[in-house]
Amino acid sequence: MSSWDTTVFTDESNAEFLDECDDLEGADLVQALVDATTIALNGERPDDGEDADPDFANGLCAATIGAIWAGAPFASASTADDHPYIREGIGQCPDALQEVALQLLERELEEGPEDAPDRLETFVEALS
Repeated sequence: MSSWDTTVFTDESNAEFLDECDDLEGADLVQALVDATTIALNGERPDDGEDADPDFANGLCAATIGAIWAGAPFASASTADDHPYIREGIGQCPDALQEVALQLLERELEEGPEDAPDRLETFVEALS
């Protein structure tokens, strides 16, 4: 079983989302992460076996970044190297992102597949 962040960050639609976030800084980056998470939170979770909805996948990616910023340990060092804002935000998760990220990842923990990637619980705990 792979770790949560590795699975999320290697999703094809999330690779593009991460690249788009490279061009953002400060409040604009935070707002993009909050918006992506909120869109996923307000949408329906794809059923298991369905093709992943890119908006939902991007929301999980943004929430995962929020959890890392809130202190969740991560295994995707190469992704963090490619996208420095992931490491730069550690210890500085804004309340707005933390709130929506916690809601989305808790829902994924409760409603997601039983064979969800390892350590999703750790990401939820970091946001709590």
